[in-house]
Amino acid sequence: MDVQLYVYDLSKGMARQMSRSFLGIQIDAVYHTAVVFGGIEYFFGAGVQTCYPGSTHHGAPMEIISLGTTQLPLEIILEYLESLKEIYTAESYDL
Repeated sequence: MDVQLYVYDLSKGMARQMSRSFLGIQIDAVYHTAVVFGGIEYFFGAGVQTCYPGSTHHGAPMEIISLGTTQLPLEIILEYLESLKEIYTAESYDL
């Protein structure tokens, strides 16, 4: 199964354009990432969340990076992700 990393810029280009004048330093993006495999996008926000690839409220990813393939059965991966929901809750999210 192919695995991809979706990279988003939450500022939608504004960080690159305006960060130097507001912060005094250049910031290229406000990054958010998600992992995509098996036709589903997995990310951390208000807990561990899923959606169809590229359909989050963040818009289109600015970059899609191939992470290679995995031979792990999908059931094992989903079991692991389910276990993460106990740790990565909406309350634990902190920028």
